[in-house]
Amino acid sequence: MRYWNQLRELPARLRLRRRYAIDQLRRIRLHDLEDSPYLRQERLSYLEDVDGIVCARYLYLNASRLALGRRPTPVRMDLGKQFDGLVTTAPINVCTADGQRLVQTVHDLIPLEYVPHLDHVVLFARRVAGTLPARKLFVSQSSRRKFEQVYPRKGDRGGAVIVQPPSLQMPQGRARTLLNQDVLRPSRRAKARHGELRPFRYLLFNSSVEPRKNLLFVIKAYRLSGLAEAGVRLCVTGQLQKDAYSKAVGEQADESVLLTSYIDESTKANLFLHAMAVLSPSLVEGFGIPVLDGACVGAPVIASPSDSHAEIKKLQDFEQLVWLCPTTNPMDWAVAMRDLANAELLRIQDVDGERQRRLARYDHCEAAVFEQFRRTVCDQILSAETD
Repeated sequence: MRYWNQLRELPARLRLRRRYAIDQLRRIRLHDLEDSPYLRQERLSYLEDVDGIVCARYLYLNASRLALGRRPTPVRMDLGKQFDGLVTTAPINVCTADGQRLVQTVHDLIPLEYVPHLDHVVLFARRVAGTLPARKLFVSQSSRRKFEQVYPRKGDRGGAVIVQPPSLQMPQGRARTLLNQDVLRPSRRAKARHGELRPFRYLLFNSSVEPRKNLLFVIKAYRLSGLAEAGVRLCVTGQLQKDAYSKAVGEQADESVLLTSYIDESTKANLFLHAMAVLSPSLVEGFGIPVLDGACVGAPVIASPSDSHAEIKKLQDFEQLVWLCPTTNPMDWAVAMRDLANAELLRIQDVDGERQRRLARYDHCEAAVFEQFRRTVCDQILSAETD
């Protein structure tokens, strides 16, 4: 049956569509779905604020084909009068009808900078070039500067830098009283095998496991620091892949390194809240959400000296929390980890008091960053209307 369905879809996949009219889009109203289990999953909780989904079938496929053509042209999206405009979350080779707003988000140019990246270099370059006629939201000054260096200004409508809100979903109200329990509550078998995490007695690495995230480097630095012997663990939340890099990570990680694999959003928030420090040794980043999350919650952060991390360091009072450390020598990070851990061990004597301080701080920082985020998005949408 699966192969029969794929065969039926083949003509639609092979047909190149250059335009999507409003009546060619499939609309799904979430409130009309009968008892859907998907709407009750934690990872889809953001859909509470969404009325419905509009599906343009094979849009990405058609946009990619047109981007790779000898004379690249965008897919035209005719939104009619039922939508105020289109805001993309990643560069895509599309345009809207005359008078309709289009704002495209540019996260980074990493596929053009760093070779071991999964994205197709030529296709990515064409997709980003397709954003020139649109208003843009850049996730950092670094991404904007690199964009302007690579692509000519002619025909570019410009854009603005937007600071993303922190990503942690902290519990509210009475649910916060549950945060005084163990950070991770493993089963007996898992506890016997991996041990457990104690609040403010572990360093946190929260990222995908791939070479540019530099996890092997930070494991080596951790082992050099001697913190394992002092009872300070390294917690890695990234999902190991079936590749040589992840295999090397598994071989280098001993019993003091906790590899959690996939975690849910509530566990992630709990881990950040109780981390002694957050580690982000990435070789290249468009922004650096783990650095922002750590600084907003009040956890010290050791980060690589990328331009985007330096930008985060300049926000609010983050100068006091973010340490930029070169990633050319693991000994530098080992010393930074040890010095920071020793200072935190002396400072944090009241676990519950530190937890409450961090929760209050996160509430304040999240509100301030989100308000600026909202204003920037609104300004760009209104600017797109007047262009």
